[in-house]
Amino acid sequence: MSAAPLLSVRGLTVVFSTARGALRAVDGLTLDVRPGEILGLVGESGSGKSVTLRAILRLLHGNASVSGEIVFKGEELLSASERRMEQLR
Repeated sequence: MSAAPLLSVRGLTVVFSTARGALRAVDGLTLDVRPGEILGLVGESGSGKSVTLRAILRLLHGNASVSGEIVFKGEELLSASERRMEQLR
């Protein structure tokens, strides 16, 4: 039996509001990272690797809309206060 995920991301979607309209940078990403595991994100420049990390850490600019579910050690991060996020980071 495997351990519960340390980090669980379900249906992560990030959309940026731009002058040209909506730009979907991440579309429905799902992943789990269990204790002791190492995850590497690989992709072309502009494929959403950094945006994914910034969304998980809630470090995106105000023109970003993030949806889905991000759970770290059983705590939902998208609904966590900024103060709590600062503690976790």
